Amino acid sequence: MVPVNIDQYIVGLLASFLAGTLLVLTERLFRYLIKKTHQEKINQASQKTYVERLSMLTENLMKASHEVDSVLAELLQVTKDRAEAVKKLETDLAIMEGREKELKNTIETLERTPLAVAEHFAMLVAPSERRSAMRDYLLFGAGVVVSTVIGIIIQILVR
Repeated sequence: MVPVNIDQYIVGLLASFLAGTLLVLTERLFRYLIKKTHQEKINQASQKTYVERLSMLTENLMKASHEVDSVLAELLQVTKDRAEAVKKLETDLAIMEGREKELKNTIETLERTPLAVAEHFAMLVAPSERRSAMRDYLLFGAGVVVSTVIGIIIQILVR
């Protein structure tokens, strides 16, 4: 089995997600700005002076800049959240790998245990199992007898 480096997959996944998201957001922002600027330019070009148009364009640029800043802040928060999720997954993966190694060691140990040893252990445990079964039968019988006696006494007292 070829060793899998999960870090490379995770970094690739995050990079492609960020690139795709940034590309879509940038495209939408530019389309919005171009459309808005073009409409305003057509409507106000003949009515405004050069200074007024320049101040309006500056104002629009500031608004667009604030929108880009808010989008980038949101993107940064999403990236941080994803990075935390990746770290948690890596931690869980490391814990599971450790548990897997422990279980493999236990299985290997049990596989190396000779059959004769297991049979001898079973013979040592068998008499105590028989004794505990006999005790269980005696307790069950005593319970039946006691509950019957109590039932008879209650029937006599109730009449």
